[in-house]
Amino acid sequence: MTLTIEVSNELEARIEIEARRSGIKKTDFVRELLEERFQTDLALGPSGSNGQSFSHSRVIATDLPVKDRSCEFVWLEQHRDEYGGKYVALNGDCLIAAGESYKEVAAKARDAGVENALLIHVEGNETSPSVGGIW
Repeated sequence: MTLTIEVSNELEARIEIEARRSGIKKTDFVRELLEERFQTDLALGPSGSNGQSFSHSRVIATDLPVKDRSCEFVWLEQHRDEYGGKYVALNGDCLIAAGESYKEVAAKARDAGVENALLIHVEGNETSPSVGGIW
């Protein structure tokens, strides 16, 4: 089955970040979320009603704090064209570092003493959304 949905730019950005953290495509990440939800809600266990196995996902921890990234997403929307094609490190609505490579920006954020900065590649408004992947 193919399903097409529209989501806000903020939600798409959050999905992209989590998919990258997991090392999978956005579509696979969303599919796993849906399968996990229906496994729980419908008590299907490790396989669906037709006997097919769902993706093998595992929970690493359930008690970790979740950081609200809404300020970062607002900043990204406001500065997308200005920093399009670059990597940025954000802490709230503050730009910590910007550069051409993830490694460079991560080092700058670390040197600035900012823990848990959001490190992300900024796509300009003219850029078509990517289908995900590892970077």
